[in-house]
Amino acid sequence: MRTRLLLSTGALFAIIGRISAGSVELQPKEMAPPTITQSEPWQFTIAAPGWLASMNGTIGVRGVNADIDVPVDEVLQHLDMIFAARAEARKGPFGIYGEIIYIGLTDGAQISGLIDNVSAKVGLTLFDGALSWRLINQPRWSLDFAAGTHYTNVYERLTLDPNPEAIHQASQQFVDDIAEDLRHRLDQDISKSEFVEILKSTIAEHIANRIGNVLDRFENKPNIPIGPLGGRIRQEITQRIENFIQEKEAALRARIDALHLMGEARRAAVQRLVNEAKARIANQLALRLNKSLSQTKSKDDFWFDPYVGLRGRYNFNKTYYTGVRGEIGGFGIGADLMWEVEAVVGINLTRSIFTEIGYRALGANFEENDFRFETVMHGPQITTGITF
Repeated sequence: MRTRLLLSTGALFAIIGRISAGSVELQPKEMAPPTITQSEPWQFTIAAPGWLASMNGTIGVRGVNADIDVPVDEVLQHLDMIFAARAEARKGPFGIYGEIIYIGLTDGAQISGLIDNVSAKVGLTLFDGALSWRLINQPRWSLDFAAGTHYTNVYERLTLDPNPEAIHQASQQFVDDIAEDLRHRLDQDISKSEFVEILKSTIAEHIANRIGNVLDRFENKPNIPIGPLGGRIRQEITQRIENFIQEKEAALRARIDALHLMGEARRAAVQRLVNEAKARIANQLALRLNKSLSQTKSKDDFWFDPYVGLRGRYNFNKTYYTGVRGEIGGFGIGADLMWEVEAVVGINLTRSIFTEIGYRALGANFEENDFRFETVMHGPQITTGITF
């Protein structure tokens, strides 16, 4: 009996032992594979891109275009403020990218005409945000697909300061010159159309042409990338003076007609009233010109350009690498066409700190309402950042 009990007990322990051994063998097969969260932690990169960009192209305002050819030395000379930052977060094949660049530029010129001086300010803000997915991930090289949007904001401001003394002299000379033709018009010696033609010519000679040719050079080929905000100032001033003189002519005619004079008596009255009105008209005109030429014009335009692109990297070794990226977008949603390319050579200074040297170009062809922005920014770029 004891023998049977021992045999039964030994058999039971043997069965339990086999079952336990079997469960140990199956345990690795039943465990879930490691997740992305467990195997690949988030990796973050913060960098400061130093883009020494020139700008070429055309900026237009209300149908008047400025030829933009601003090299990097002009940018540095007129630089008022600059800020640039880049950030990226990556987890496995997925990435999030963001970059912001702000460039503030100012310029001024002494005109010494009816306008004494002019000053200009430009603020250019560029923001880029994108999501990426790693298509190829090899030990030495990788290729990502990216989709995102570019945001562009262009702020422009032009300030004109008049020259009161020059304006007063020009107003007196103009009124003295136009007074004889005004008398002829009131005496019916010339037609209204003839008087208007003489008026326009006299305005051009004494007023419009004395605003200052420096303003044309300042706006048509500026030292900073700004549109010609004052590009129609001569036409505007000419029209205002023309309307002003015609108002005065109508007022004088009403006064003369009220006298009910004829022949030489009427001509004498015309001569007297015009002479009496000359000083008053000149002073009123000077006040209007001072107000018209003392002005600040500004524009603030922005748009979004969706884009798609590719970004690649090749590691020569653990220290040196190269990277390229290309993007195309706009698609008529913002700009008709937006594109950007960049190529760099980088060095890992430490396991976390890197520096890149490369070349970058960004082009846009945007036109809406009364604003046109067809430019290319391009130049070398030096970037330093940290990865953690």
